[in-house]
Amino acid sequence: MTGRAARRPLPVPDPLRADLHTHTDFSSDGHDSLGAVVAAATDAGLRTLVLTDHVRVDTTYLPGYVEAVRAARATAPLELVCGVEAKILDTEGRIDLPANLTGIEHVALADHRFPLPDGPAHPDAVRALLDGGRLTPDEALRLLVLATARAVERVPEGLTAHVAHLFSVLPKTGLDEGGVDAALLEPLARACRERDAAVELNEKWRCPSVRTARLLHRAGVRLGAGSDAHRARAVGRFPWVAGALADATAEERRTP
Repeated sequence: MTGRAARRPLPVPDPLRADLHTHTDFSSDGHDSLGAVVAAATDAGLRTLVLTDHVRVDTTYLPGYVEAVRAARATAPLELVCGVEAKILDTEGRIDLPANLTGIEHVALADHRFPLPDGPAHPDAVRALLDGGRLTPDEALRLLVLATARAVERVPEGLTAHVAHLFSVLPKTGLDEGGVDAALLEPLARACRERDAAVELNEKWRCPSVRTARLLHRAGVRLGAGSDAHRARAVGRFPWVAGALADATAEERRTP
């Protein structure tokens, strides 16, 4: 499942008119049907809806999911992107994806667990490592950024990708983004630039911070909006993201 991702970026000329992160009832975390999610996206005025239902290596529902998205395109008044959300497994950037991704167009890369050299760790386990002095905060941040950068590089050929809720796992481990600087982010920024991958500002988890988003923006990384909606009513609703995105890109808007 390794390989260089396509250089074709997602069509998001206006970040607030595209929702990069939504769920339907095809995966256990989504509550509403594909039709309800599409209708909500239309009502929210979106131009692009990226569907990112959760998958693991043993997921079996993808053929029906792909076919349903294809059928919905026949009448949808906006662009539908058939994607999945998968967790980053380790510091090599392995991704928890099924082997057969036929019909899948996009991958949202997620830190559902903390990716360590020997695999994904529960946040409580990482907190114990930190409390016991077996892992330092600086090293933990470095490993997380490295894993995320390598996951971007591992996205299968021909698929677009974005980083979903960057650093959402940090508060669960007792860490924060205070130690994040431009030098730390450079491997991720470089991978995103080379693979045309965006970083999502996530409405549900309100991450990454505006400060981190600004650093990524200055490094040439595209920023996008993700509701992480698990119910249709939240699709395309970005009260926090709108302000965070404006603040993160304010320097660009002030430039003559």
